[in-house]
Amino acid sequence: MVNSTKNDDKTTKLVWLQREFRLSALPTLQAALESPGLVIVVYFHDPKYVIGEANSLWMAHSLKQLQADIKEKGGFLWIVSGDFETQFESLLTKYTIQEVLYSFQVGYPFNSLQDKALEICKKHKVALQPNYSEFLIEPENIHNQQNKPYLVFTPFYKALLAKQTLIMPLQEELEGLERCGQLQPVDQAWLELPLDLQDLMKKPWAKKMMAYWQVGEQAAWQKLNEFIENGVVDYDTDRDFPILNATSGLSPYLHFGEINPRAIYFYLQSLMADGALKAEHAMPWIRQLVWKEFARHLLVHFPQTESEPFQTKYKTMSWQEDLNSYQAWQKGLTGIPIIDAGMRELWETGTMHNRVRMLVASFLTKNLNQHWLQGKAWFDNTLFDADPANNVMGWQWVAGCGVDASPYYRLFNPVTQSIKFDSNGDYIRQWLPELKNLSSKAIHAPWENQNECQLKGVVLGSDYPLPLVDLKQSRSTHLERVAAMKVAV
Repeated sequence: MVNSTKNDDKTTKLVWLQREFRLSALPTLQAALESPGLVIVVYFHDPKYVIGEANSLWMAHSLKQLQADIKEKGGFLWIVSGDFETQFESLLTKYTIQEVLYSFQVGYPFNSLQDKALEICKKHKVALQPNYSEFLIEPENIHNQQNKPYLVFTPFYKALLAKQTLIMPLQEELEGLERCGQLQPVDQAWLELPLDLQDLMKKPWAKKMMAYWQVGEQAAWQKLNEFIENGVVDYDTDRDFPILNATSGLSPYLHFGEINPRAIYFYLQSLMADGALKAEHAMPWIRQLVWKEFARHLLVHFPQTESEPFQTKYKTMSWQEDLNSYQAWQKGLTGIPIIDAGMRELWETGTMHNRVRMLVASFLTKNLNQHWLQGKAWFDNTLFDADPANNVMGWQWVAGCGVDASPYYRLFNPVTQSIKFDSNGDYIRQWLPELKNLSSKAIHAPWENQNECQLKGVVLGSDYPLPLVDLKQSRSTHLERVAAMKVAV
């Protein structure tokens, strides 16, 4: 065991993890292990640079699991807590780091951290080597005939399929992980979770939320195989129905890099080649995987869209600041059952069915006229899979101000959608037990079925709230608002 912080006769490389919490298909670690010298694997935990509470909770569990996985193979994962710039620079100098390797990530907080790391590495003349392993294809390799980024998904998807030869496989198994255990940290606390993350894991809401999940690389692959075995055949027809367990459930694992999109892609390709999986069953899900890729490419090219509408005319859009309505939306107390069911699912489990995500976003931005950034902020705080790129693209798409956008006049009618995709009301009953005795007809719009509510003992305004807004009137008001904006522009 090398205890000295100095390493005069060997090169020391720093593998900096941000959201790549796995030990396979990880080129940064592979490259470090394949070259001579010592290797440090580190995650920097700066509480100033977090996405949200739910995100931090999953991260805590995932880091703990990754530490155990590396320790089992003879290595260490250092978790360095504190001010990022101070700690990053300190590590470079104390351990005479010659090279830092990392996987490029998009959006906040990763772009800020990567920029700061670049400044510090330049100052100390340390090589900083990014890798694009978390993309299927590097952003610079996909562009339209005008050599510009694609702004619409379908052409992007077709272009990516046409360039599949550029999707490079990643080496699955890594050897020599014991070399990550040859240096001891100056602070032994770095071999444990930071205290704030330990405290977070103990909170009652955190324990309740994590009861729905298993974290880590092994759990991710198990989840994928269960989906392939039980769900992928009917995915294209069933994925819009929130009561069905018809989606992969992989989005948090992808967000935290516990499983890699390229690894999934080649795994599915191998199953199709062997005849174990039909292309007509795999491709609809691969298409959804490419949506994630599309979002990441967009944020690379248009980083300003994290806080500004892609369509600049929407900067003049008038938004309301109604805290009471916003809080009712957060708590699942809007009086619109499908909306409230989705928001309560989110608060309970750290996730929400994708179809319902669109409905709650449409209701907030178009019926309640609340800014899409308000919705994004709540999703950032409560979603396990609060991926910066996906979150921005999704909220701007629904609000009508992003690329590939739904027109401003297209509002989701939550009652119509509820009847179509939860016809028996089973999803609503799962998350709104106060309405469980209502019929499949009344449960979608209780305020329109007050006689049945009275008969079944549901007191609207007490047991369950009346709607915050009239859906028809709020739709008309939204259209008038956007029309006024267009005239002003």
